[in-house]
Amino acid sequence: MVEERRKVELVRHRLEDFQRLVGTYPEGHDTRVLLENLNLDRALGAVEEDIRDLVERLVHTCGT
Repeated sequence: MVEERRKVELVRHRLEDFQRLVGTYPEGHDTRVLLENLNLDRALGAVEEDIRDLVERLVHTCGT
């Protein structure tokens, strides 16, 4: 589970970096519009939920 958490956190950091990159394009730019359509916010939310679940499982595993 620790390795899985590390991987998910790496994905989170990459998505955050990618969101910042998307923000460097001007509003309405064709490339920005295409990238925004990837629903990065939704993907990031799902990754955050995965991290919360893993942390909870790790806490319960270590606490028993």
